Amino acid sequence: MDRFLIVLVNEVLSQAELIIALTKSGIKFQILEKNETFVILDVENKEELTNLGGIYKIGKIICSSSSVEGILEKIRKDRKLIMLDDKQQWNLSYYSDEIINMDIYEELQNGLASLIKENSTKTKFIRNNMKSENFIELSVDKEKKDAIKILVGKNKEKYYVAENIISIKSSNFIDRDLSRPYQDSRISLSPRTARMLVNMLGLEKGKTILDPFCGTGTFLIESIIQGYKVIGVDNRKECVAGTKKNLLWIMKEQKLNNKIRYVKQDNAEKLSTINSLSVDGIVTEPILLPNFKNNPNFEMAENELRKSKAVYERSLLAMYRVLNNNGKVCIVTPRIKTRDNRYITFSFKKMLKKAGFILDDRLNEQPFVMKPSGDQKVLREIWLLKKS
Repeated sequence: MDRFLIVLVNEVLSQAELIIALTKSGIKFQILEKNETFVILDVENKEELTNLGGIYKIGKIICSSSSVEGILEKIRKDRKLIMLDDKQQWNLSYYSDEIINMDIYEELQNGLASLIKENSTKTKFIRNNMKSENFIELSVDKEKKDAIKILVGKNKEKYYVAENIISIKSSNFIDRDLSRPYQDSRISLSPRTARMLVNMLGLEKGKTILDPFCGTGTFLIESIIQGYKVIGVDNRKECVAGTKKNLLWIMKEQKLNNKIRYVKQDNAEKLSTINSLSVDGIVTEPILLPNFKNNPNFEMAENELRKSKAVYERSLLAMYRVLNNNGKVCIVTPRIKTRDNRYITFSFKKMLKKAGFILDDRLNEQPFVMKPSGDQKVLREIWLLKKS
């Protein structure tokens, strides 16, 4: 097995997608280290990783050490990362399990620059354009084709050095999303997130996935790309017509076989057009709450959740009926941040128990909570369910 440094898109959610997908594939793997930013992974086939939505960069491990001096010495001896051609560009991205220490980053950068200069005096360093508490990096959309891209990950007291060999650009997802014939940003989530949730079902290719609140068809598009048959349902006529257009478009664009079983107008709380035990997986976000301009007060947030709760309760009963006995459900629920910095949601565990579902073994009794983007008022909780 080869060893890789895998930079994650969304912390724990990305880790869950990675583990579920590799387990399903039967590929041998072992996670050696993990934190919110990256994992160190031994795996026998890296190609499976490129189909995941939660992976940002894949770096082949060159060396590791417990000190900066140690990794610089190993890089000097290995020479792979410092034998650059004249005028070749290079970059250093740094990831950590704690708040970034810029002194360490500068020591790494200066040390690498000195080693590279010993072999070539005409190389150019590409400055990083993204920084947060846990990383400083060059975004994949700014990478240069022939540049050497060095990744350093620090976990606990150990440093890992890797050469970035695969980058999965967000623009690949965004460009496809913006090219769809039917769009409505009010009822859509990002295709990258949709890809993660589809993969978290852990189904074999060729199985049937249902989205009973299909909206613009984002979950169904990602399901078709991943090799699944799809059923779409929505109670809005325009969404049914729009989803059909989007699915036909993606199959033509990517030259995919027809995987559409059907897309129909129906009430997700009844699913009267779908036979019992006829679907293998369900992935859905039943309610997209308003995009609050300001954090709502507790009463306003509670009122929004009360309206949503009834939809979830009734639709869960319908989902239970149409899902086969070994099927899986990946469902999104809202968590609202109030004006006084409290997070509130409804009691989903009681709801799913009443419908006949239990938490999937991989969930560890709590939902995955997606990392908020900026000052996000409504967070997404991700639940994995199966029949009791």
